[in-house]
Amino acid sequence: MLATHLRQAATVLLESAIRIAPPETREWGQAMRGELNHVQGPWAAVMWAFGATSVLAKHALASLFIPARRQGITPGGGFFAKNVSLRKVALVAGGAYVLAALIFFAAPPFRQGLRVSLAAWNELLQARAWNGQPQLRALSKRAAQRHDPEGLVFAAARLWDASESARLAEEAVRLDPNLLWVYAIVAVRHAELAEIQQWLPRLERWDPQNTLFHLVTAESIDIDHINKASRLSPKEMQEGLEEDPAWQQAMAAAFTAPKFEDYLDRLKELDRRVVPRYGFSDPFEMLSGEEAGIPTYAFSDSRRFAKSLLQSGQNLEAGGDLKGAVEKYWAVARFGQVMDSQAHTGDEHWAGTALQAMAYKQLQVRSEKDGKPGEAALFSYLAAKFDPVKGEHTLLKESFFGSDISRRNAAVLQISSLMMLIFSGLMVVAASVLIASGRRGRRAAAHRLRPGVTLIALTSAVGLLLSSATLYLTYRPYWYIFQRAILSGDRSHTRDLRDFLMATHVLPGLAPGDGRYLKLPVYFWTGVTLLGIIGLIFILLRHFPGRPRRTASVSPRMP
Repeated sequence: MLATHLRQAATVLLESAIRIAPPETREWGQAMRGELNHVQGPWAAVMWAFGATSVLAKHALASLFIPARRQGITPGGGFFAKNVSLRKVALVAGGAYVLAALIFFAAPPFRQGLRVSLAAWNELLQARAWNGQPQLRALSKRAAQRHDPEGLVFAAARLWDASESARLAEEAVRLDPNLLWVYAIVAVRHAELAEIQQWLPRLERWDPQNTLFHLVTAESIDIDHINKASRLSPKEMQEGLEEDPAWQQAMAAAFTAPKFEDYLDRLKELDRRVVPRYGFSDPFEMLSGEEAGIPTYAFSDSRRFAKSLLQSGQNLEAGGDLKGAVEKYWAVARFGQVMDSQAHTGDEHWAGTALQAMAYKQLQVRSEKDGKPGEAALFSYLAAKFDPVKGEHTLLKESFFGSDISRRNAAVLQISSLMMLIFSGLMVVAASVLIASGRRGRRAAAHRLRPGVTLIALTSAVGLLLSSATLYLTYRPYWYIFQRAILSGDRSHTRDLRDFLMATHVLPGLAPGDGRYLKLPVYFWTGVTLLGIIGLIFILLRHFPGRPRRTASVSPRMP
């Protein structure tokens, strides 16, 4: 389908150039038109048509300004006959530029990049409700109609609506019990769901050694304490939580579990099958489902329980039980190792390395007291290595372009789409004026106004083409990153894509989070822009009303 549309666009472009070409070059143009049918590939055909069109346009312009090339042209010689005008050439050239700009819409990177560029404006104008996500909801409806459990899991893992997400997850598990792991993903994203208490026993029986379920249980206890003790101070709330035996039991089970699995690898494999199946093209929604691997309170809960274990070890050490103290320290280190070695997200790595750094510092102090400088040096190195603030962070190495380049590219993408909108508006205004100027009774005013309006139309067409090309070239690398992540599972550069997508949710020149404070100035300047366009329309139209038509007196010819 796409190949057919591209060839049709190439044919229309070349035939339009042949119509405006000088008579002596039309035969060559017809030959190029015949060769177009034998060009291999749709994009190669488009490039062939552009090349031939540029040659014909060059000869057409040369025939206007070099009188020698216009000799011998008969009055019926076509567009470039003796009565040719630069205005017609400009209008035809502008139409060719517009057609060239419209060809970009046939390219998937351009269409996806255009949608991505509008993310910040959608949020700024509050065009999308919090429970919107129309593409995901449409996908979930199609999956339900097909009885496709994988499509339901894809939507359940990403929907903001907690109740709808839970409903889709339960429907998916009913259709395919092997997808039971989706309960864990939904529970991590929507900790407020009441269904979690029913899901956890099934998950623990299915994967009994996974520490993730105990972290989810601890987070549920956290939420209950927050709801019941809203009037308590943070210190009193923390002390009450640490004294809760259910929380202590859940965290103790988490620290002794030998395995950590967030099931994001299974979700990624499922994404590779579902995205092509439904033609899902929103990269931000797709990546958002692969970011949260642990509960929101998991890091604070783990750090709080680790501090209690380390303090317990220090108490045992003060009481002379050195072996018991070392076991407490190593319990924290092992849990950090499990989290770090089996992590899939930055938060999981951060939690694992932070806990290891805490434990290694205590083991360093213990080794120094025992007179073991070699072990103390080793633990000192490990503590510095795994310190998430001072140590080397693996996440920084995942970015190929860099965050600064991603923000710059996002700004270029947003500005290009905005300029496309402005140039399109100017073209519509110019076309309306040209059409209105052809009405009867306004011939004299139209004669004075058309050159300026034609120049505006041609400039806008060139600007639309350049803006479209800039948008396409800017987003194309990120589109290929998105495609590689889907088709081959190559996520080596998804960090760049994620940084770029996050930057597109912020207006150019603003820091993240500033948009909500600058809505009024943005609305103000939007109003100023609209008033300027309206003023331009009145300036262009002011010659039309109230201008009496001049009539030239014609004297009868004497016989």
